[in-house]
Amino acid sequence: MQISKRSLYDYAIIGAGISGACVAYFLKKSGKNVVVIEKDDIASGGSGAAGAFLSPKICSKSRYTSFINDSFSYAIKFYRENFPEFLDEKGILRILRSEDEIKKCRDLEDFMPKDFRYLNSSEIDILNQNSCKFGGYFFSNGAVIDASGVISQMIKDIDLLKPLHVEHLEMVDGVYNIGDIEAKGVIICAGASEDFEQISYCGLKNIFGHRVDIETSTIVPFHLHKECSISASRDGIVHVGATHIPNYKYDKSKDYTKEIDEMLEKAKSYIDFKEFSVKNIYFGARNSTQDFFPVTGEVIDAKETLKKYPYIKKGTLVPREKYLFHKNLYICAGLGARGFVLAPKLASYLTQRICKETHIDKTIDTQRVFIRYVR
Repeated sequence: MQISKRSLYDYAIIGAGISGACVAYFLKKSGKNVVVIEKDDIASGGSGAAGAFLSPKICSKSRYTSFINDSFSYAIKFYRENFPEFLDEKGILRILRSEDEIKKCRDLEDFMPKDFRYLNSSEIDILNQNSCKFGGYFFSNGAVIDASGVISQMIKDIDLLKPLHVEHLEMVDGVYNIGDIEAKGVIICAGASEDFEQISYCGLKNIFGHRVDIETSTIVPFHLHKECSISASRDGIVHVGATHIPNYKYDKSKDYTKEIDEMLEKAKSYIDFKEFSVKNIYFGARNSTQDFFPVTGEVIDAKETLKKYPYIKKGTLVPREKYLFHKNLYICAGLGARGFVLAPKLASYLTQRICKETHIDKTIDTQRVFIRYVR
């Protein structure tokens, strides 16, 4: 809903993408009075341009893989229980590229989410044999979520202030004044991150991506991923999406025909589409961190903390509880290309931190990126 008068909120959430929507949803469920602030429109940035694929990470054994796959399982359960009408749970095929990948994945099957099976090329009729000659792993609970639909539903009963581009955050007399509203606290969830001075130490970098909706009579029975992602058919439409290298400079005034054509040629090399025509093209940027883990929690006052503890730069450890923080200022960002997988669990963590003062794991909290920044 749109607000029309000056109001005081517990929290203002900057960004109406999947991160901001999830944070708003969880905070409201916890009894907080929140408002979402968006410079354009709901899901108008990276979230709206995303393929919104819910897929696990395979062929790897690492802390990051475990985090992604735990978040994947949490997200599937969250969307299934709360927003099933927006969840297209037709399973997702992760296509393998070599014999080495087959061996590696077989050795790491214990680290994959449940409900999967290996398919050899002869079992994958929809794909060109050359594109799947090494087969792939099919995850029956892999899915695509309707990005705009689920975000709109999450915040349908939450106040929305748009369009408003917030460029400066300052607390005065215990509140943040933003446009026509006041908030006791602020949570930065902007995907293509606004350059707020307070979070500059986080080192967020933009990742550009695009999605093309194609109209085709070919029926794709499940979602799949190799060098690009292809959704299952829905009402004659198939989504094709890809995320590009970090720091890709997206400029709305430029022609990206070459990038789009290259992605579509990859998709066509996987599937012989019939009556193939481009219906819509979407561009967007989302942000990521240097180590690809997201970042959430209280925003550290980097300048004042370094002034008080200058020896941090030389490697001296200072307990987190001694850091100086911007009062009631939080962040939930750096979700990269896996925003729809990560957002529900991150929002749950942050809400518990705000409402119950629980601990946020050091792999995703703000101290980790601060330490990298100062060293």
